[in-house]
Amino acid sequence: MSTMTKRRPSSDSDTERRFAQGQRLQARERHEDAAARYRKVLASNPAHMGALTGLTQCLIATGHQSDAVALLDQAAKDAGRDIPRLFDLAVLCYSVKHNSLARSLYERLLEVDADNVPALINLGVLMDDMGEKQRAVDLLSRAIELRPDSATAYGMLGRTLTGTKLFDDALACYRRSIELNPGIAQTWTNLAALFEILDRQHEALQALQRALTIDPECDAARWNLARMLLATGYTEEGWDMYGFGFACGERQPYRPFPGLIWEGQDLSDKTIMVWREQGLGDDVLFSTCYTDLIARAGHVIIETDRRLVPLYQRTWPEATVRPEEWRSTGLGNYGEVDFDYTAPAGLVAAQLRRRVENFPPAVTPLAPDAARIAECREWLDSLGPGPKLGISWTSGKVDDLRSIYYTQLADWSALFEIEGIKIVNLQYTNVEQEAEALKRERGLTLHRMPGLDLFSDLEGAAALTSCLDVTVGPPSFPISLAGSLGVPTFHYGPARIWTKLGTDRMPWFPSFRCYGVGRSTDKPKLAATIIKDVARFLRG
Repeated sequence: MSTMTKRRPSSDSDTERRFAQGQRLQARERHEDAAARYRKVLASNPAHMGALTGLTQCLIATGHQSDAVALLDQAAKDAGRDIPRLFDLAVLCYSVKHNSLARSLYERLLEVDADNVPALINLGVLMDDMGEKQRAVDLLSRAIELRPDSATAYGMLGRTLTGTKLFDDALACYRRSIELNPGIAQTWTNLAALFEILDRQHEALQALQRALTIDPECDAARWNLARMLLATGYTEEGWDMYGFGFACGERQPYRPFPGLIWEGQDLSDKTIMVWREQGLGDDVLFSTCYTDLIARAGHVIIETDRRLVPLYQRTWPEATVRPEEWRSTGLGNYGEVDFDYTAPAGLVAAQLRRRVENFPPAVTPLAPDAARIAECREWLDSLGPGPKLGISWTSGKVDDLRSIYYTQLADWSALFEIEGIKIVNLQYTNVEQEAEALKRERGLTLHRMPGLDLFSDLEGAAALTSCLDVTVGPPSFPISLAGSLGVPTFHYGPARIWTKLGTDRMPWFPSFRCYGVGRSTDKPKLAATIIKDVARFLRG
């Protein structure tokens, strides 16, 4: 996106002195003191964009989001038809994710100046982010019509077309953008993302290396390069760059503990606190490292999703397992620090799983509650004799690109026809409509355990999964849970993904048998292959 306009600062020396003080205080994370300086600047010059930006950031940093929104809303009212001010306000709103106001400001600007190319480009990017793909294409196409030499417009149009799966057109836009200006790092980074989708990993690597040649400090490019290195088997190099995922905001939560991050130091008489990152799937995937970490450390503290605490505590009784407190983001608001070192779970893996050969032949399976297992076995027995297969087929987060890797329940009709088999639902999203259609149209039953909430009750989900003979599914938490329990699993997903570490399997979960899926994959044929393999597996 185009950045703020270059506007001359106020000539008032006292105002600029206070502004500089605010910047220094903000850089030292003294947000309240910085906010006080910025307010004084704005009192004398309400149009000072630097102070408005700093005050907004400080309010958000101190948890006063509603005050930040009110501040921006008032600034928008005061902007009138001042085109540079409208533009700068819109850029600021976008930077703090106040997208509705950013949109309104760009639209107001374009009412005054319909041919403002930077505004057209930025609003196009915003519409893309908000899911209005066609509007984004129209805006970016108009920008190109007005400025056929705009490398930025071509690059952003390539990004939007990638999101609509018009990959050939997207590639052509990126090529044109690079032809016009090969020095835009973001274009190379976005091109690398397209190459990744096209399963052209080595070209993605080259594009990312080009992006970093242009902007060596681009954390997003460094994180994407880390993923590409891991995906292509350069595991040690990839793990060494893994931390940039937190720097660019792609790995969450970011919890800074300066000086305490574990980087492989001896832990024999030390306590290390490990925190979960990303969603539940990554949580259980990285948990496969905890047995090794416990053997190496004096003591291990695991902070995880509240729903997983009893399951983890039962599995690793020698560790301290406690729920993550969302307000505890790092030093300064953590409270008493009762550990010597700390690390997100992925950085533990970066130390203990440097190479594929460092993975154990089997995982320490998670330990569900015995009483819950008994309940699940009783219900499964009530379904009658025969093998019990758990199925998941989609995810709670599916967009145009991720949909490549997911299926419909109806795609698995032939699975229900394996002799004696009982198909058990592991899908935590609402499955009523698909299950009822399968029953009505084909007479096939997807068995759902009464009273079990597969999303909230992870103890129950783990107990049920552990009782199954086999599972089938795509990249999703239910299937990761099956892997962490050691259940034989037929898993379909991206042929090349960083968690496979350059192999054709999932080293984290030795019980997985993997099948690659790409944009040209014939999904009915894929399902038929997996069903045939499942039947053969069940026959022994």
